Amino acid sequence: MAVNCGVSFGICALRATVVDSAGNVVAGNNSYVSDNVISIALRPNIEEGATFSARNGCGCSIARFKATDTFNWFEFTLTQAALEPVLMGFLLGSETIEDGSEVVGQAFAGSLACDEDEPAVALEFWTKHVVGSGPDGTYPWIHWVFPKTVWRPGDNTFEEGIANPTLEGFSRTNAQWGDGPYGDGPPDGQDISEGGWWKTDVDPPSTACAAAAVTATS
Repeated sequence: MAVNCGVSFGICALRATVVDSAGNVVAGNNSYVSDNVISIALRPNIEEGATFSARNGCGCSIARFKATDTFNWFEFTLTQAALEPVLMGFLLGSETIEDGSEVVGQAFAGSLACDEDEPAVALEFWTKHVVGSGPDGTYPWIHWVFPKTVWRPGDNTFEEGIANPTLEGFSRTNAQWGDGPYGDGPPDGQDISEGGWWKTDVDPPSTACAAAAVTATS
């Protein structure tokens, strides 16, 4: 049976996994899953190739050439429906504020020193794969992966209304991610060091308002 060419709808779950400067999954409570995402804006950063042309003394074109555009990285804007200090701590590399055993807040991080490694996470999210008026019967989900991303606070507004926390980020190449540590990577083992997506029948992970531990197996 041919794969249905359905549409991507919504965003149902997001998973962040802490990675080190080389892109390896760090040890400890390094994984967080959220279903409080409102949206993720994804923009490829493209450097346009230089253009060249030659004209003769009469102003007529002799030759013209445009060099190939270059993909640099992806840029993101993440908008959340809820304040999740553990997730924000993962993304921003900041410390959390605790009340006993409960994580209740976040301490904003300052600028990095020149010899400090930037905090980074592998970012994954799941959208619905819809055909016609319902989910595809074979591959009901689309799994999106960006194996290393770096984040900063975005513009946030507090007013009479619900505040939606916003962060901005960009991707980096991560050849260390491999198939990922969760056993739900690309079914053919394809290289996704720059990121990728695929239709799947593997359900998104369960969400929890707490960090979890995953062992690197990629």
